[in-house]
Amino acid sequence: MKSVIIIGNSITAEVLYNLIKEDDRYKVKCFAVDREFMSGNKFQGLKVVDINDIPQLFNNTEVKIIIAVGYNNVNQDREVIYSRLRDLNFEIETYIHQDALVHTKDIGNGCIILPGSVVDPCCKIGENTVIWSNVICAHHTIIEDNCWVASGSILSGQTKIGKNTFIGVGAIIVNEVNIGEYNIIGAGSLITKNTGDNEVYLTKAGERIPFDSFNYAKVYGY
Repeated sequence: MKSVIIIGNSITAEVLYNLIKEDDRYKVKCFAVDREFMSGNKFQGLKVVDINDIPQLFNNTEVKIIIAVGYNNVNQDREVIYSRLRDLNFEIETYIHQDALVHTKDIGNGCIILPGSVVDPCCKIGENTVIWSNVICAHHTIIEDNCWVASGSILSGQTKIGKNTFIGVGAIIVNEVNIGEYNIIGAGSLITKNTGDNEVYLTKAGERIPFDSFNYAKVYGY
């Protein structure tokens, strides 16, 4: 059983903790954040320590780190934390949930792959990348470092996702499309052509139509 420290004390950390505590491969020792983000000395019933105190409190041969930090600032906040902890000579654990179907070993350090996701053979996942639940990464997909792929997204065969890109819930990237670095691909977007760096793609939000639901159901058979 591996002893781990979870970095974070917000929603992402809460989700990861509740998955990991049911996983008999791991034991969570504590949470850690920068002192300015401490809202108390406990989170989910466990101690919260300052990231800077980790080397004094723990031996780097005895604990590993799981980074449960969100995608703020186009994933750059998580990237900075990853670099800091690596410089402290702590191993950044790649956490793959047991209900994820992962058919490649080409996965970088510090990745997170959550339940229901499928990663096909011949895919390559860079360091410090998060693949949330129920994502499909089809064959020969390449995801570079520090990306976040949200629930239900589909990355079709031979797609490439540039570093620090955020892929929103339910987005679809068509086969052989290259997504640039530092992109934001909004929820539900369908991307059929290559994108440049630092670009944003959003789909139009659903609009209310002039029917109530019961009349609409009568007309359209719902």
